[in-house]
Amino acid sequence: MRNIAITGVCVALSVAAAPASAQIAVSSNDHKMKQENGVTGTVDNAPPDSITILDLGQSPVKVLGTVSNVPGSVVGPPTSVAITPDESLALVANSTQIDPADKTKTKPDTKVSVVDLKGQKVLDTINTGAGAAGISLTKDGKRAYVSNRMAGSVSILAIDGNKVALVKTIDLVPAAALLSHVAVSPDGTTGVATRNGDAKVAVVKLGPDSVTEKATLDVAPRPYAVSITPDGKYAVVASLGDPKANGMFTVLDITGDTPKIVGTVDIGHENLEGAMMSNDGKWVAGVAHGGSTRPKDAPQFKPNGMLVMYRLDDGKLTKASEAPIGAWSQGAAFSKDGKTVAVQNMIQKNIQVFKNDDGKLTDTGQKIDVGGGAAAIRASTDR
Repeated sequence: MRNIAITGVCVALSVAAAPASAQIAVSSNDHKMKQENGVTGTVDNAPPDSITILDLGQSPVKVLGTVSNVPGSVVGPPTSVAITPDESLALVANSTQIDPADKTKTKPDTKVSVVDLKGQKVLDTINTGAGAAGISLTKDGKRAYVSNRMAGSVSILAIDGNKVALVKTIDLVPAAALLSHVAVSPDGTTGVATRNGDAKVAVVKLGPDSVTEKATLDVAPRPYAVSITPDGKYAVVASLGDPKANGMFTVLDITGDTPKIVGTVDIGHENLEGAMMSNDGKWVAGVAHGGSTRPKDAPQFKPNGMLVMYRLDDGKLTKASEAPIGAWSQGAAFSKDGKTVAVQNMIQKNIQVFKNDDGKLTDTGQKIDVGGGAAAIRASTDR
């Protein structure tokens, strides 16, 4: 694979760079896709995709800037963004692009953009594999693992300062398994990979230049996002569920030689699209479509999705609260202290901000316009 340098267009807002106390989050915004009455299609003459750089450490949440020409996609899990621990770089994967031969259709893309968050510009583009989607970084920020959703492979990226290079792409599962996201344990040695196409997760051993399968477990249909606790003991997998069922959380014990399922939770709302764990491992936020992507004459149609908050205590999930959100909603990001939760609404093209008061969700009323469909989000401390 070769690296292709591209130029990003930066639109600087009131703050050119984040203050030292900032806590950075990045929203990837898909401008090319739309959904009308339950039908997804392409946007005519769509502007370039973009990212929005946020500071979750301030209240209200502050927009630090927007960078255009950063390809991103609503196809795949809303974890296709990752931020280095020093908050200097963002990696943004793009699973799909408009098909030049037929602009009403899309085809797989392979691009991962490297964005300088302080200079607010694109530094490089790396080609990984077809359907580049969920990304996770090691805690030291030196390796990134990219799931190539349409290829069944994982690409390993080496990060050295502002330089990012492809180390190796490793075939892991059949392409039909739709490998969507790999979460990385705090010590960097274990990964949990979701197989959206066949309702499985693979627990894998990770190395600087290797990914090897350790175990495969059956979970609820269409698993997407996954997070690992700070102690590396548990992984929480979010599954959209089948078309007639609600979304599900599955808790895995990933210690030892035989990973196992230790609990499941039905969230009570369909299509659990996005999920994120707080930095301390105490909270898990889930983002459900909740019927908002159905045709308006469908019995299951609801005008809004739902944000659900669960307490995680030694592998057990307990529902704490829930709150209505927008439609076709995607990802969630926590502030470092876990007290702020930012949620993406694809239809409304905005980010909705909530307060988390020991599990009680409160809508702050702040809505941040991002100009395109808010499709993926990650904070620098999100797991």
